[in-house]
Amino acid sequence: MAMGPTARGRGAGRRPVLGSAAGRPQRGGGDRGVPRRHPPRRGVRGRGTLPCCPRSAHSRLLALPRGRPQRRRPAPALGSGRRRAWGEIMNALDIDVTPPDSRCYPPLAAVGLSPDPFDPIQDRACKLVDLYTLHVAIDLLRELADPALLACGASADDLLTKGGYVAAFRPAMGWLLGRAAAAGLDLSGPLPRTDRAAVRAACLAIAPSFVPAFTLMDEAAALYPRVARGEVNGDRALLMKASLWVAYFDNRNGYYALNNRVVTAAAAARAPAARPARVLEVGAGLGSATEALLKGLPAVERYHVTEPIPFFRRRAERTLRAAYPGVALEFGGLDVNGPWAAQGVRPADHTFVVGVNVFHLARDLVATLREAFEALEPGGWLVVGEAIRPHPEACVGAELPFQILQSYHAVETDPELRPTPGFLTAEGWTEALRRAGFTEIELVPDVVRLRDLWKGAMTAAVCGRRAQV
Repeated sequence: MAMGPTARGRGAGRRPVLGSAAGRPQRGGGDRGVPRRHPPRRGVRGRGTLPCCPRSAHSRLLALPRGRPQRRRPAPALGSGRRRAWGEIMNALDIDVTPPDSRCYPPLAAVGLSPDPFDPIQDRACKLVDLYTLHVAIDLLRELADPALLACGASADDLLTKGGYVAAFRPAMGWLLGRAAAAGLDLSGPLPRTDRAAVRAACLAIAPSFVPAFTLMDEAAALYPRVARGEVNGDRALLMKASLWVAYFDNRNGYYALNNRVVTAAAAARAPAARPARVLEVGAGLGSATEALLKGLPAVERYHVTEPIPFFRRRAERTLRAAYPGVALEFGGLDVNGPWAAQGVRPADHTFVVGVNVFHLARDLVATLREAFEALEPGGWLVVGEAIRPHPEACVGAELPFQILQSYHAVETDPELRPTPGFLTAEGWTEALRRAGFTEIELVPDVVRLRDLWKGAMTAAVCGRRAQV
């Protein structure tokens, strides 16, 4: 999805754990549209691990003016004050989000992604969801962070120590600080007032199908304090909310369905004309991407659906077998971090390997991509749907629910591919696929070309081919 504006400021004080860099295969295959280097860093500087500087009571008295003490101004509402550029605080009460640059639509139309699904309404709705995550982050900082420590530039570690929170909550606290920094918030004074209801109402007025996106944000936000205190495990508490995910991973949810539509368009454009496709889907969840691909691909000979969570897999199997009785469907579990052939995946036997929002969770990304490479027949395509981070330190609002999941952070980071867990940049994906042996690497749409026109993270299909013998 196009997920609204982002800026620098991810995970204040977080130090990446560097993974070992694999050897790079030789260049080749006509990689298109993606430079090798990350874009220059821009925007608001994130809050780093600045030491807290406690003030003595005497210094505060000396700073008072003579005469009557001045009353402290109340915190401004996010909707008050002047309009600001992206990367600064957005106007909440007026729901003031910047319309997209019209120049972004011809490149999207060229790959069949505009005017449907990418259009100004979709853009505004996604930006309002992103704005909502800012309001949620402010509310959580107000509840969880000591205001005196915030005022003197405390790090996530400082705030965890002061609050008595568990160490596992550190990434989430760092993300909250990064989200505030990305919005240009001045934390030295009172936090601004929020109006989540107004933002939600403005979005649902134009995109009523986005309800599950707001429900997910609210459910995750409600768990933040309990995860911080060590009362619950974030993975178990959030991932076991079955009805939440059934509604969210649904093609009727316009916020999520965009991922499936982009992947389907990219795969259909690469489908062989002479014969039906054999598809392996990784991390199929409840089957929404499967459904989209079965509708969008010209012909399918066999479709192998894999999903490690039994509840998701069983529900997907019931739904898909009933809807597509004439398709040869296979279902099984697959741990992407283990050898795929040992788990029943046929080597060199698939026209497509596909996955939506799953490959960025691989512990060793290049190793997992290599498993996908080995599963493809010569000439076969990897097509994965991912949110593309515009630059390495960009804070993406859609990551709010996943910051409390230990599984989200259980990956090997790499200074070139992914400095921190979560979504990758276009350059990171291109380099990862190159190391895994893929050629003809391309992102659909061309997010590098669009990066200066469409502010923030954008959904794309990351495509790479196993070369013909």
